[in-house]
Amino acid sequence: MPRLKANLKSINLLAMSILLVLSLMIPHRGLSQDTIAKKKVVKWHRFEGNIGVTFNQLAITHWAAGGESNMSGKATAAFKYTYNRSMFNYVTTGLFIYGAQSFPKDKRWEKTEDRLELSMTMTHNNKKNLTFTAITMLKTQFTNGYSYPNDSIPISKFFAPAYLTLSIGYTYNIHDIVSIFISPAAGKFTFVNDQTLADKGSFGVEAGYWNVIEGDSTWIPGKKFLGELGFNVLIKYKQDFKNNVSIFSTLNLYNNYMDVNRSNRWNIDVDWETGIKFTISKCISTIINVHLIYDDNVKFLIDDREKPILQCKESLGITFLYKFAVDNKNKKN
Repeated sequence: MPRLKANLKSINLLAMSILLVLSLMIPHRGLSQDTIAKKKVVKWHRFEGNIGVTFNQLAITHWAAGGESNMSGKATAAFKYTYNRSMFNYVTTGLFIYGAQSFPKDKRWEKTEDRLELSMTMTHNNKKNLTFTAITMLKTQFTNGYSYPNDSIPISKFFAPAYLTLSIGYTYNIHDIVSIFISPAAGKFTFVNDQTLADKGSFGVEAGYWNVIEGDSTWIPGKKFLGELGFNVLIKYKQDFKNNVSIFSTLNLYNNYMDVNRSNRWNIDVDWETGIKFTISKCISTIINVHLIYDDNVKFLIDDREKPILQCKESLGITFLYKFAVDNKNKKN
């Protein structure tokens, strides 16, 4: 019964959050057009993005200090679609990254990066620093993940996990350089679409267990869904400098203040990514990127114990980038 009540509560939270955010994000023609019928309405569309490839190579022959020859690469695709109306602005973004490295000597390869991220943001077009904002964000990966050198037992898969976040709140913009989004009501939903991982209780879902009743044992499968309601803070910083250097940083904080386990209500999930971009030419640039993640629901085997730990990833490489943009403006009386 406790498990059933908890699952029903999570499902209700998911349904309510989805309905609320979708109702806010759907363009209301009556609100955006009828109220300003006597004025000129500017509909502005812009689709932009970039496609990039990064290469790294190391060759070693009879090297006393040791080492192994390897080649690595990463493909990146990003897009941004902006749709501005009189009352609300809508921005849809996508980020797709896949990287791998090859070791010719052993004829093996390992995955180095795997990201599939989609988001939609709606902001009130009041031309002020403080704006009402609703954000929907989905994060997952393309292929199986392994804890190398063990490449036979996957520790993650496509949509295992997948994180869906629905947030409503306010954004404060500072000179189009810094934006601070605060949401007191943010739903975070974790999907583990793999029964083996769900049975282990991976990524915070309820693990499977043997239910013993009068000597008879019945296996209860692990749950594939976890619903949370909490507080979300999203801080973004981006600035271009005159010497062809740009810095960008995104800090995402989430606190589940409705956790069934009261001792976990002070845990804060951290997702912080920072990068420095050096532009060499129109299509070539060097990027230093650091990505830190801490999630109390993601545990690693450390000293024969599973516990959460800070995840860190750093990368440096030369990227060949192709950018594109398409604008479309329509005026109506």
